[in-house]
Amino acid sequence: MFSLEERKNNTKNIIEYVKKKLLNITNNRYINGYILVLFHWLLTGIPLVYLFIGEINILFYISCFIWIIVFILHFYFHGCIFSRIERDLWQEKKWWGPWIFLFTPLENIGIDMTTALANNIFICWGSSIVLLVFLRLLFK
Repeated sequence: MFSLEERKNNTKNIIEYVKKKLLNITNNRYINGYILVLFHWLLTGIPLVYLFIGEINILFYISCFIWIIVFILHFYFHGCIFSRIERDLWQEKKWWGPWIFLFTPLENIGIDMTTALANNIFICWGSSIVLLVFLRLLFK
């Protein structure tokens, strides 16, 4: 559907656009990275928590919509665009975004964290969220 070259170009353009906009806040790339991490984790974390424990109402459906967008963007960009921007700001190749809390312990016990394994874990996580939403709607 979208060529690899087109996706790479779009990724690069988005990274440069966000970096440019963050320069309006502060000229320090590390602080900008932390600002982006806070935004990233709030944008994904609050809807995720709501999917698990919130009432089934309009906020539940908005949270579902946000996570559907997260999954679509993850597959389009072959990873999280926020994590890619954070990596670029910090010039850190081993940054996995929120997954760092799972992947670092796995690496510490000897599991080699590859991109393919990370994607498989993300797919399992996504499947679990879909199953949870389905079950919550089924048994509400």
